[in-house]
Amino acid sequence: MIDFALTEDQLRLQETARKFAEKEVKPRAAAIDRIADPRQAFDAEATRKACALGFHTMLIPEKWGGLDLTMNDFIIVIEELAAADIGFAMNLAVSCSVSKMVADNGTDEQIERWLRPYCDMRGETHHLVAFGATEPSGGTEIFCGDPNPQLGTRTTAKRDGGDYIINGAKCFITNSSHAELYGLLVRTDKTKGNLAANSVFFFPADTPGFSIGKIEDKMGHRGMSNGELIFENMRLSEDDRLGPEGEGLQILMRCYHVNGVMTGALSLGLARAAYEMAVDYARERVIWGQPIINYQAVSHMLVDMKMQIEAARLLTQRIAWATQNGIHDKGIHPAMAKVFASEMARKVTVDALQILGGSGYMKGYPAEKYVRDSMVTTIYDGANQVLRNFMAMEMF
Repeated sequence: MIDFALTEDQLRLQETARKFAEKEVKPRAAAIDRIADPRQAFDAEATRKACALGFHTMLIPEKWGGLDLTMNDFIIVIEELAAADIGFAMNLAVSCSVSKMVADNGTDEQIERWLRPYCDMRGETHHLVAFGATEPSGGTEIFCGDPNPQLGTRTTAKRDGGDYIINGAKCFITNSSHAELYGLLVRTDKTKGNLAANSVFFFPADTPGFSIGKIEDKMGHRGMSNGELIFENMRLSEDDRLGPEGEGLQILMRCYHVNGVMTGALSLGLARAAYEMAVDYARERVIWGQPIINYQAVSHMLVDMKMQIEAARLLTQRIAWATQNGIHDKGIHPAMAKVFASEMARKVTVDALQILGGSGYMKGYPAEKYVRDSMVTTIYDGANQVLRNFMAMEMF
């Protein structure tokens, strides 16, 4: 028998996240969205308060100071935060995903060095993690399976005794100007094909040779910082390498399993906010003597929106459960949650704007923000077209 009801603990977690989002995030979301300078469009105070609640440690085991939530617990919180502002939610979601990468693959010494301070910072300041994968040559390039050593990741790490000298650049990196800890996918062997040539490293923000470049001025997700990471003869040691040399892509792909569920939850929160706004407007807007929700054209749109949201939520929950339990058979893939839910969010936000009509196009309502925010969900963490290719290769 399948039980779809949330447990009492999950209901309390949902209520905590919802109250926090409604009080601390939503009231400032519109103002932050309109800040012209992307370097200033970051809610540091709300992020600090979120970290005080441990929302940055959701996927870290309790023994290291984390909340040790399951994947299904995690998506509950992320959906609630995203319903208030998806950019804000993305900052924390990425930080959780990357910190889980360290917890799953790091040595005890590395976890003590990187995650213990990260978890212990609660309440004092915000504490986020970033990961540099995407490069100017394209986000998909780093996953190149061609054996030609000239293709794939271009940021390099050259051996120098027991150290590595890193040069190159990453782009569009979330939390790029607000993280205290950074991860990096880098090519450690230029003689091998891309799949066996990459490694993962972590380093603090003040490492010599590392700098932040341009902060992107984005269409949506304005509360999420995205920018360039630049490496100029940055020296790291073997102790800074996460996992064995050459297994960086395998480590990253396991992280992407989390990201698929994460993006599903982000999309759900955004779509739910747009749907609820559209329902409220349709009940209040009177045309020809009655609320427009009474008209079949509008009510059918709302019904379709609700069905799509519920279908996406069930798929995301199912894949969260499979990810938590290590189930990755050919019939289900973590990217399904990302692809299905992100495309659902695009459609729901556009339909919500349509229901509001001319008012939805104006900035007096958040409808136009929801549409802008939805546009990138099918692009980040793997463009949906590319993810369909990856799923097909694994499934058939």
